[in-house]
Amino acid sequence: MTRTIVKTSAVSLPPTSEILREPTRPVEMRGDDFESRFDRHTLCYDAVIESGRARLICPPLLNLQPRIEKATFTALPSGRRAAPEFLTLDRQTQILLDVPDDTRAIRIQSELGDFSVAIMEGMLDLFAGHRAMFTMSKNNRLEWILDWARFHRDIHGVTAILLYDNASTDYSSEDLLQAFEAVGGIEHVVIVEWPFKFGPPGVGKKRYWDSDFAKLGATEDARWRFLNKARSVLNCDIDELVLSSTGESIFDRVEASRFGVISFFGDWVFGIEGVTPPRSPDRAPRFYDYRHVLREIRETKHVVLPHYPMRCQPKWAAVPDRVPARAQWHFHKIGGWWPSRLASRSFRFRHFREISTNWKYDRLSREPLDLTRQREDALMTEAFARVNWDG
Repeated sequence: MTRTIVKTSAVSLPPTSEILREPTRPVEMRGDDFESRFDRHTLCYDAVIESGRARLICPPLLNLQPRIEKATFTALPSGRRAAPEFLTLDRQTQILLDVPDDTRAIRIQSELGDFSVAIMEGMLDLFAGHRAMFTMSKNNRLEWILDWARFHRDIHGVTAILLYDNASTDYSSEDLLQAFEAVGGIEHVVIVEWPFKFGPPGVGKKRYWDSDFAKLGATEDARWRFLNKARSVLNCDIDELVLSSTGESIFDRVEASRFGVISFFGDWVFGIEGVTPPRSPDRAPRFYDYRHVLREIRETKHVVLPHYPMRCQPKWAAVPDRVPARAQWHFHKIGGWWPSRLASRSFRFRHFREISTNWKYDRLSREPLDLTRQREDALMTEAFARVNWDG
């Protein structure tokens, strides 16, 4: 059984640098807090090596890329120079280098400065053969994180958890790791300290999602440093619980699936006035306090296309070694791999509005009971009854 905290090999441009990352978003669409949330300085999040190939996982280089392309990359301690291959993904750049297996760092000599990026210990073997779940979290209450772990352990058979902590201030990484001692049946828990700016959100659901780099960086770091040998993986957030209409584990299903990937949509769970237990300063809301889910609303767009305005964007589970190497692990899909867009009808997740720190917007307003808008969720209630919430 492993319980551990790990760090990354982050490298940043100095605050005094005359050249920093420049945003691509038009100034008029940035908002008042854009500058404080935008990451101008991080050059590289992390670096790993496997089978003679080093992979530097970076935010998108954008205007920095022409200068990095002209840089000299040297493997240390061998001193061997390596020609970089740049892989441009959504809100991310990866730099691939063929280097000796004993490489411990990559030296980058460029117009931007002279940097040394340490190669971090890969933990692929730790997660090998496990059914793993991964997420990013910041200041989520410890009760929520443990309940999230217990639910997916008992309903789907999770055996390992990888959690990226995005610079929480309400507790330390050590506190978080210690809290997991109260959760049985999970063989490995790894907390990755990920102290980077999350990035400003886009506008609405689809416009200008171009500057929130940190979570996509963590997702690909999870793949290449930790999870690529896992038996299967599940991607979902702390405020999301995955349900099965057939009673089947999502890991069983994805491992037996044709393409090794399953996507599934979500539904909102709101607090209901007079039904959901009232909030109290002395007690955090818990998943099992909730009984109702929003009914799915179907509309049409462009006369004939079905549209579901209250549906949550999909999440996914996958078998890592069946995902193409150039496909990108993303929030809601695996980018560049069409099978990840085929949604299953057997699985849905519940997105709990009040299990939140309200970091994005206020999610605490409640609704009156209206059975034309909400319905009792027997599937969710039945699943809750099968969870050991205390151990």
